[in-house]
Amino acid sequence: MRQKKTRLRRCAALLCAVGLALCLAGCGGAAQSAAAMFLRRTEGTVRVLDAEGQSLEPAQDLGLYSGYELGTEAESYAWIDLDRAKLAKLNENSEAAITKEGKSLTIDIKSGGLFFNVTEPLAEDETMEIRSSSLLVGIRGTCGWMSKKMIGLLEGAVTVTAGEQSVAISAGEYAILSEEGALEVRELTYEMIPAYAAREILEDEALEQAVWEASGLRIPTTNEELLEQLEDVVYSEQIDFEGDGSPELLVIMGEGRFAFRICRVGPQGAEYLVGGVPVAITNVSRYACELVERDGRQFIHLQTDGSDMFGTGVFMDTYFGSVAAQDGGRDDWGMTDYLHQQGEARDLGLGWGAKWVGVPNEKGFVEDMNNTQQVWEEWDEYRDKYTPVRTLYETAGDL
Repeated sequence: MRQKKTRLRRCAALLCAVGLALCLAGCGGAAQSAAAMFLRRTEGTVRVLDAEGQSLEPAQDLGLYSGYELGTEAESYAWIDLDRAKLAKLNENSEAAITKEGKSLTIDIKSGGLFFNVTEPLAEDETMEIRSSSLLVGIRGTCGWMSKKMIGLLEGAVTVTAGEQSVAISAGEYAILSEEGALEVRELTYEMIPAYAAREILEDEALEQAVWEASGLRIPTTNEELLEQLEDVVYSEQIDFEGDGSPELLVIMGEGRFAFRICRVGPQGAEYLVGGVPVAITNVSRYACELVERDGRQFIHLQTDGSDMFGTGVFMDTYFGSVAAQDGGRDDWGMTDYLHQQGEARDLGLGWGAKWVGVPNEKGFVEDMNNTQQVWEEWDEYRDKYTPVRTLYETAGDL
């Protein structure tokens, strides 16, 4: 009898163990299915918070669940695998939160930008939304990127919503929320593709071809390819503006409307850094683009000579360059000085008329040419900062 009871206890214990194992296996399978989202890889400094706000150590293939948040710092990126066929990349200095309820997935961009590539169309009962504080877009099978007030599309078609406004965009277009609050659709160009998105395209030959076929956009990876895509080029030269041994490409267009641009072509394709066109004057007698130097750095000096509607002489001197010590981003490039003379015969050295100097921002750039101050004694001080190197392009006549 004692042996029989012992055997019964052992059987009961075994059944309990088997049942517990099956339960745990079932729970483990459910957890794996519930994740279905993973932090595929990271670069730089990346933060991960769980649904309770607790910090987690980023790791390859870390499971991500509803309520998780991710953040990146400067020169840092996070690649997210969302149900295998839905891939996303968080840009540097960005934050995003993930919410998933059943087959509904939402990515909330809290700051910065997000690249997305949905390689397979969603099923009829699936939804995927990307939202910011300003925009909302439903994704079903497309590729592009999105920030707070803009979404650019490289493949497919989507509907973008901003409050009560909705617009449809397709590959090769972007939607942007203007300063006036209007949701507008515009044509996309390769130079508008942010570097972090361009990198994903150029590293995937199949995706690069798909983007080309869908949108007609191809990201130049050499100076030659860049020049082929530009029109009315009258001058081009590689110049080391930052003095770091890594030259940028200067391009001047002059057959249509005179303009210039400075670009950098690297592993992430061609990046537009800064450009400019002369300030509008009623009667233009001369445009000139000159290379100048200041403190060992190269700058572009754009000159415009002409007269206003009253026949008064107007002369504009605009300087462009970078404040970065080496390979600065687009934010490190801009207008460095803006000088405006009116009523002065500059070439004759006469001292009559008004003079204005643009007010720089915290980086030394003059972003708003209307934000100027009238000066007299300090005029030569601004101009004397720059030493002429050589004239790059000059034209004359009523343009």
